[in-house]
Amino acid sequence: MKIKSKITVFLFLIIILAAVLRLVNLSNVPPHLTADEASLGYNAYSILKTGRDEYGTLFPIIFKSFGDFKPGLYVYAAIPSVLIFGLNEFAVRLPSAIAGILAVVLLYLVLKEVWKEEKLALLGAFLLAINSWHIHFSRGAWEINLSLTLTLIGIYFFFKSFKKGKYLIFSAVFFALTLTAYQGAKLSTGIVVLLLLVLYLKELLKIERKVILQSIAVGVLVCIPIILSLFNGQTGRLAIFSVFSNPRPEKYLQDFLDEGQEVKGSLSYYLFHPEWLNFARGVLGRFFNHFSVRFLFFEGDWTNPRHSPPNMGMFLVSDAFLVAVGFAAMVKGKLSKALPTSLIKKENLFVGLWLILATLPSILSRDQVHAVRAFNMVIPFVIIMAHGAYLLISRYRIIFVALALIYTANYVYYLDSYFVHLPKHDSIYWEYGYKQIVEAVYPVQGNYKKIKVEQSYAQPYIYFLFFEKYDPAKYQAQAHLTESPMGDVGLVEKLDNIEFSAIDWSADQGHKGELIVADPIKMPVQDSSDPNRFKLIKEIKYLDGKTAFRVVEILK
Repeated sequence: MKIKSKITVFLFLIIILAAVLRLVNLSNVPPHLTADEASLGYNAYSILKTGRDEYGTLFPIIFKSFGDFKPGLYVYAAIPSVLIFGLNEFAVRLPSAIAGILAVVLLYLVLKEVWKEEKLALLGAFLLAINSWHIHFSRGAWEINLSLTLTLIGIYFFFKSFKKGKYLIFSAVFFALTLTAYQGAKLSTGIVVLLLLVLYLKELLKIERKVILQSIAVGVLVCIPIILSLFNGQTGRLAIFSVFSNPRPEKYLQDFLDEGQEVKGSLSYYLFHPEWLNFARGVLGRFFNHFSVRFLFFEGDWTNPRHSPPNMGMFLVSDAFLVAVGFAAMVKGKLSKALPTSLIKKENLFVGLWLILATLPSILSRDQVHAVRAFNMVIPFVIIMAHGAYLLISRYRIIFVALALIYTANYVYYLDSYFVHLPKHDSIYWEYGYKQIVEAVYPVQGNYKKIKVEQSYAQPYIYFLFFEKYDPAKYQAQAHLTESPMGDVGLVEKLDNIEFSAIDWSADQGHKGELIVADPIKMPVQDSSDPNRFKLIKEIKYLDGKTAFRVVEILK
């Protein structure tokens, strides 16, 4: 078999592997739609049926979502799958899964274009295909996953433009499209574009000036709706989630100063305890958190359990060895004798700087770690690992074989953690139970004058819209969001005869004829089990067997 044919076969097999890992049982793993996923899906359904979003806005570019604002490319990307498969979990998640599969192909093309090594490109594609962090965010409707795939397209065409200048226009278009896909792309994509401009300014200046101006014009044109959103309050919850919006509480600061008999505003305060120093410590702490073995290899996103499999890091433990070897290989800068060292160093510098700066969207937020906002780290990490695997295959095959055996065992553990344990272990984090509430309430909804569902920031109303396939035109006529006085997400309080509000069981248990839906804390089992006073319609359990919600009719 010819070399090109072998490469094609290997790449095809890698793509099939990537597709299997991202598509198998997609509706059920993760075990439930998040509110954001349901919102993306319902708005795609609403646009499909009426041309308007849930609030009645005609073909918006920025969608209002629970009081937040989100660029809407994912919504439009989901319309074909919703049209073909209907409004369900698979249809909503399919665009992200496809984006994840495409990213594998795109990384192959980028590595081949930049490093000119087919084996390295295939290794990079394979490692991304099986990468646990990338799989995790390809199997849910995560806008950042779509954004990252568009970023890879932009990078590919950027390097292609060195040979044929007009490819720069395509690069500008896809970089700009990332801003219409994900709110945080203003920073994450900006980092990539800035690095490329700085590192490859000399190569860019060789492109025809007319093409450069056209690329800038097209990119700005695509970005206009996003640029305008910066001035009309549609920037999302950036201020709320920013680390700089969370200064030390005054009482904490005063108690701390009292320990040293210091006064706020004094010289010692400005020397040792100023707020900027507190913020700097917080930002640096978050930065090192993202490169800690705890985050990368052992616990994953410990502040947001939904973002990683149980008892797993964002990468496999065995990935750590590939990272170390790959980093050493790239620092040395001698991957192939056929390539000039200076060229390799520039590309390696891009990868290293991208890895470091990809943490910015996360470390500038209030969370100690955040696997979503730091998701762009996955590509430079995989490129580094591909260099490590390439070096081992080329020079240390015995070590590579031994590592491959360890890696296989580690990967089987990951598959068990993700596909077997995550649905049961983490169902509570994936808002499990709201679909089941709809399934219990919808058939009997007409039997009650009032149904009261426990309100929460899980946004229960969106699940009724989604799983009932609620007529978008009918909802648009009554859509009303109660805005949060804190500037955070708001809440919908009513849908037909369903009221979404706080549960006060001491009062609610006296409302004869009503149907109440609440968790067992708000509606204790021992206080809602008397068959003479209450009728249990359904008890909804998490997949680990614990009770999530109870649906109870008040008899008297």
